[in-house]
Amino acid sequence: MHFDHVMIASSFYDCHQSLTLDIFQPRELSALYPLLKMKTKTILGSAIVLFLFASTGSAADLQTTRNTLDNWVQTKQLISKEKNDWLLEETILNDTRNLLSNEISRLKEAISELESTASAADEERAQLTDQKSDLSAGSEVIEGSLAKLEVQLQKIIQTLPQPLLDKIKPLVRRLPDDPENTDLSIGERVQNIVGILSQADKFNTTLTITSESREMEAGKFVQVSTLYWGLAMAYYVDDSGDYAGIGLAGANGWTWPEIDGAGSSIKKLFEIYEGTADIQFVDVPAQIN
Repeated sequence: MHFDHVMIASSFYDCHQSLTLDIFQPRELSALYPLLKMKTKTILGSAIVLFLFASTGSAADLQTTRNTLDNWVQTKQLISKEKNDWLLEETILNDTRNLLSNEISRLKEAISELESTASAADEERAQLTDQKSDLSAGSEVIEGSLAKLEVQLQKIIQTLPQPLLDKIKPLVRRLPDDPENTDLSIGERVQNIVGILSQADKFNTTLTITSESREMEAGKFVQVSTLYWGLAMAYYVDDSGDYAGIGLAGANGWTWPEIDGAGSSIKKLFEIYEGTADIQFVDVPAQIN
């Protein structure tokens, strides 16, 4: 019987050691220390009671007691393990909750920024729509004005001298045949008009001398020098001074009337312009249409 007592005590001791070691496993040791102390006292007290009971009980009662104690210890160990696992799970859940909370905050801020950006974009889109409407209305006015300018310009081109026409020929070719129905953009049409008028203004503010072949009589062409005084008029004379006259701009182009007896004075004018004669006053005929 003494041997059984020793075995029971040893079994209680082993169970106590196993439980004690298991309880000391968790990370939160300081928080679990009171519970550990209480459980240890409970186990020791139960062991003493069972030991005393085993001293007076039968072998069958002793085995039953040992089985019951083993089950109780296993249950306590399982409870301890579940508590430890829960502490770990709780930490993980808390960390996950914090992480998700931060992500939710970040997403809310992002949504707020997107809503602000969307509002700004809508406002800008509305402004652009208004500007487009204004530009469309302005374009219609400009197109109407351009059509009128192009018609007037076609008439003016007919009155320009040949040297100027040779310079602006590429621009004249780009003028629309029908200003009311053309595929040219407003920018291209404006560029053509401005280019022609700029060249015409430049020609009108300078003296231009050219060598031209002019028909003086039916079928008789004479090589003459022509001095254009802007777009107002021109003088011409051949090398001998026998053929001379003036040029006048008209609605259907320039006319070149010959002036008898003006050859010497007009020739002197050319010599002064070219620097081969002294500067002096020269009496020459003049006429402006």
